[in-house]
Amino acid sequence: MSDVINQIAKDEFILSAISGVSKEQMVRFFKEEYKYTDKDMDELIQSCNFNKKPRFINYWKFYNLKIPNTATKLKFPFTQIYIQKDFFSAEKCQEIMTYMDQDLHPSAVSNPEDRVIVSEYRTSSSAFFDYKLTPLGFEIDKKINRYLGMDPFIGETIQGQKYQPGEYYKEHHDYYDIFTEEYETYTQWMGQRTWTFMVYLNDVEEGGETYFKHLHLKIKPKQGMAIFWNNLWPFGWPNYKTMHEALPPVKGNKYILTKWYRSWPLL
Repeated sequence: MSDVINQIAKDEFILSAISGVSKEQMVRFFKEEYKYTDKDMDELIQSCNFNKKPRFINYWKFYNLKIPNTATKLKFPFTQIYIQKDFFSAEKCQEIMTYMDQDLHPSAVSNPEDRVIVSEYRTSSSAFFDYKLTPLGFEIDKKINRYLGMDPFIGETIQGQKYQPGEYYKEHHDYYDIFTEEYETYTQWMGQRTWTFMVYLNDVEEGGETYFKHLHLKIKPKQGMAIFWNNLWPFGWPNYKTMHEALPPVKGNKYILTKWYRSWPLL
């Protein structure tokens, strides 16, 4: 392998890793795409100088985020969930939806090997807004990071989802279940998911609500409105009450934008 190819591969590796792609997926891809050996992978990872997993993670700092006073907190004991009206203008929502429609692919579900698996459990389509590759992705990523006061290096790549009538995502939680293979796969780099930030990009004529069954809360999509929540308890244990479901639109499509944050940065 030439030095040029090695540098290109290294840059690709770092950009993907800091965007939330798991180590397992990256190692598998580089072995298949660049024919790297185990020794090559060890050298590549070592050359990236990634941070090691912290011995202690202060989850209280995530619980004590300074949320802008323009947001409305929904009152549930020990569960942090907020609504921010007009986070995006109607014009910006339309720009984002137009971009999404050019780059949609079937939405995948998580799995222990972090492979691209499409399932009847989740029937929407998705598109990515990588802040490192597109001006629009950079713009919206910066806006969300600044709003929450989050380190951009603990954020995953923003994902847009489109639901056509009848499409759905059954009940799920955004955190990774502790003591599972998926937890080991997805949290080896960047740790557990902390906050979820989601923006509705259009009004839905009927259906399409986000349903938190343990909170008995159903949120109707409204263009430009953001909902965001902490997936963890103050001490870092997953908050099961954040389980939610994307109910299917009955009339009209539904577009949303989602960004997930982790608990520690690789760089």
